[in-house]
Amino acid sequence: MDELDGNAIGGLLHDVFGAEMTAVPVTCGSCGWHGAIAQLAVYRPGMGTVVRCCSCRAVLMVFVSKHAMRCADLTGLARVG
Repeated sequence: MDELDGNAIGGLLHDVFGAEMTAVPVTCGSCGWHGAIAQLAVYRPGMGTVVRCCSCRAVLMVFVSKHAMRCADLTGLARVG
């Protein structure tokens, strides 16, 4: 599975949040790493999108689409913004 950077989910984030989010700073809930979403590691397996911390590789965000609905799990983030 190829690793992409956070810019790969720019459109997805815009669909979910209604704004450009790749430059927004986030904090990892596991190791405390702090930086822009664009720096995170993104994986797009068949069922959804997994976003991991670029420092400790903890799962920070998961996005899944089913029918016309998008679900976002951001529980790995300690802080957004």
